[in-house]
Amino acid sequence: MDKVWEIDDANRVDAKFAPFRKFVRLNGREIHKGKIKKGKFPFALPDGRNAELSVKSPFVGAPEIELRVDGNLMVETGKEPIRCGECGKRAKPYDKFCGKCGRKMPTAEHYAAQKNVKHATGAIKALAILFIVFGFAMYLITKGQADATLLQLQGADPASTYDIHGKTFTLEELRAALVWEPRSVLIVNLVLAAIMGVLAVWGEYSPLGAVVVAMATYGVVLVANAIVDPATIGQGIVVKIIIIAFLVRGIKAALALRALNA
Repeated sequence: MDKVWEIDDANRVDAKFAPFRKFVRLNGREIHKGKIKKGKFPFALPDGRNAELSVKSPFVGAPEIELRVDGNLMVETGKEPIRCGECGKRAKPYDKFCGKCGRKMPTAEHYAAQKNVKHATGAIKALAILFIVFGFAMYLITKGQADATLLQLQGADPASTYDIHGKTFTLEELRAALVWEPRSVLIVNLVLAAIMGVLAVWGEYSPLGAVVVAMATYGVVLVANAIVDPATIGQGIVVKIIIIAFLVRGIKAALALRALNA
């Protein structure tokens, strides 16, 4: 993981946190090597200002690495250039105002919140894909089971009745239900995938609303599945926790973003 911060025209901090290579450089000079103990590394800039690099390990996702100078969070220099949201002029990470139109540039907190919101919308997209994959997988499994049962029903007495979960079916009703069941499983999951896809697009314009609705929808699906089949509670538990964690972070970030924009 490579990180770069252009603090001003005269100061730049580079940090690398690869598994076998970790270092921090100030203006091209290595000032730290190896793991950062207790997640914080304080140092001084040439002009005497106090700086601190911190590494936080969230419950899920990559480590969060921040640089603060005199207590102020610094904007990371990303791969894509920063541009003014008003006129599109390219700006430096440390610019407070646009050099062309004079508009106030977003703060580091604003960029950090945007990043977490992006992760949350990414989790919504992942949910859409999961519902599609799960839908087709369950369709094939359910269809296989239904086909096997339909095969057993061949030659059965048309007047026969079957009591299933307290409900009585005629032979024709049972056959119709077995044919429809795999289709219904696929349709439900495709509808959920479509909902998540719409929410992911909506998240670009209204992140808080989109993430909250996605969280509620996913929660309802989990609860409904658990009621129908308690065995589903433990299925894919790691993936479920990761998705929920990203959505929760997204809600917090969206709230922070709304407060910053207020």
